[in-house]
Amino acid sequence: MSRPIPTPWKGTASNLFPELRDRFTDADTPYLLWFELLAAFKAAYDEVPPDESMIARIYQFCDWCIEAPGGETADDDLCTCAIVSFLEHVPEHPAAREDMPRWLSYEEVAESETLFAYHLGQAGFEELKLHMRKNQHRYIGRKKRLTE
Repeated sequence: MSRPIPTPWKGTASNLFPELRDRFTDADTPYLLWFELLAAFKAAYDEVPPDESMIARIYQFCDWCIEAPGGETADDDLCTCAIVSFLEHVPEHPAAREDMPRWLSYEEVAESETLFAYHLGQAGFEELKLHMRKNQHRYIGRKKRLTE
């Protein structure tokens, strides 16, 4: 039996990820929800073939969080939650890193040095930028990709 999902972020996540509802209904904060989504994201890339639907929906929810109205603090700011709990971890998974050019533009990554260098280090960030630059032809835009 599912409990009601009282918050807009939980409601949106519940609609996008009905198969994960049991894993995050007890998430009291968006950070806890993103913890579950990051695990699902990595698992989606570990499948053969990768679970494109799950990957796309997680990027879609990330975009929704980034575009949401700002919170009063970092604890309830959905943009901050999505960035620090998801985006900065994407290049840590080899398959997700390889696939980043499909989902993020070169400019988005190049302009986010602080975000990505935090976990990758400066040399790792430079390698990521090089990878993104070499593969920027693969980016068609997330909004367009999500409607394919």
